[in-house]
Amino acid sequence: TSGEDGSTVWISTAASRPSAGVIADRNLSMVEFAQAVPRMISALEEYDWPAQRIQMLAHFWGAIMLHQYWNSSDYIAQRAILIYQEEQCRAWHNAIPLSKG
Repeated sequence: TSGEDGSTVWISTAASRPSAGVIADRNLSMVEFAQAVPRMISALEEYDWPAQRIQMLAHFWGAIMLHQYWNSSDYIAQRAILIYQEEQCRAWHNAIPLSKG
């Protein structure tokens, strides 16, 4: 969220709720996830995320899509890779220290 001066303000994940229209990563199809990645990267660039963090996420998502589970015919394997991706991204966000105030 944004502060009065336009700066980024971090809030606790417990205090925020996703929009009703948001679909959890684990519930996306492989095609939907693959379509979301370049859109996410564009959004991160638009909001001036540090290039190093954008590149880290791009590499992570690329590795996810190259993993053997990605093209598996086993539905459980496909779900597992998306659940793993979702949990890792949540862990990264939870690790970001919140500002005092």
